[in-house]
Amino acid sequence: ELREQLEEDLGAPPEEIFAEFDTEPLAAASIAQVHRARLKDGRKVIVKIRRPGIKRVVEADLHLMQRLARIATNENPEAQRFRPNDVVHQFSIALRRELDLAHECRNAVRVSESLTDREHIVVPKVYWQWTCERVNVQEYIEGINGRDMAGFEAAGLDRSLIASRGASDILKMVLVDGFFHADPHPGNIF
Repeated sequence: ELREQLEEDLGAPPEEIFAEFDTEPLAAASIAQVHRARLKDGRKVIVKIRRPGIKRVVEADLHLMQRLARIATNENPEAQRFRPNDVVHQFSIALRRELDLAHECRNAVRVSESLTDREHIVVPKVYWQWTCERVNVQEYIEGINGRDMAGFEAAGLDRSLIASRGASDILKMVLVDGFFHADPHPGNIF
């Protein structure tokens, strides 16, 4: 299923675009999975592919949540003070954006632009010619996983300095830019 969808989105079979493509996912989540690949010119990339059929599942779930919010409001007037219809509406907007992998890349570019003066931060380059709603191709970044304390130690990295810079960078995004990376888990920070 993924191969057929990927070929449709790339406009060509993966073999025509990638010199190598690891069919074993590097990471997988409910909406998409990520594969390592190498472009014909040798550059390492990751290919994030939205799961086939997931949009239909999400829309069905959102419809069910909307119904439940209406029922809760109608059956229990006290529930109205929590504004369940508005909560579901906002959640729906956010989740639909999450389904658009190109939107994710536009946000990455925006974060990158706001942090251009921070030499210690590298945001992966987006390969727009192969990025769309269901797939995105980005530069593969090598690094030490945020949970790998032994790796930090072996590399001679100053964890206090990294923490201080990270806190400063997040505060800049939140307080100055008003736009921030809202998923800073170890898999997203190397």
